[in-house]
Amino acid sequence: MPPGSGISSQSAGLPPHPALALLLFSSIAQEHSMIVAILSHTPLWVWPLLAFLIYRGWQASRDRETGLVKTLALPLVMLALSLSGLFGTFETHPLNALLGAGALLVSALLSFGSRAARAIRVDAASRRIVQRGSWQPLLLTLSIFAVKYAAAVTLALHPQLAAQAWFALPQALLYGAFAGVFAGRLLRILHLYRRAAADGAQAPAAIG
Repeated sequence: MPPGSGISSQSAGLPPHPALALLLFSSIAQEHSMIVAILSHTPLWVWPLLAFLIYRGWQASRDRETGLVKTLALPLVMLALSLSGLFGTFETHPLNALLGAGALLVSALLSFGSRAARAIRVDAASRRIVQRGSWQPLLLTLSIFAVKYAAAVTLALHPQLAAQAWFALPQALLYGAFAGVFAGRLLRILHLYRRAAADGAQAPAAIG
């Protein structure tokens, strides 16, 4: 190729430099090995939990009428996951944890009075909870799972980040906000269920 022509070997359709190709292949191989190592060191119980969350999130996308225990199952699991992440920051970063607790309170208040929560109904006769379908629970559950999994993997690869406040702060805020969403929904359901139970108990007395 004559000098000064301005045509590179790649634009001319020639193969890239062997060293560059080897570097690219080595990088891809390292990333593949890292992904395999991460997946192989993931506890086995994580995958059934993920399958359960996806299944229950998919169920929540449809209008449904369920009993109290089944209705509370998913919010309780997700609340526990969120709180476990938030409590994990108390020992090393108490200020971040307090900010996360503040996010929990604000999120819980917003969730309790949200449009989705106001749409929940309880049948006083059958004591069953009626909910409209929404993809929001699935998105929330997958978001919590992704945050916890990503944080665990990052800390496994870089343990020194556990001592960094800037690393823990976003997690505390996210865990607090997630926990608040499910706490507010739980409180709304229990409030409606208790009121429906009271109305159901008063009805026979009024008839008598």
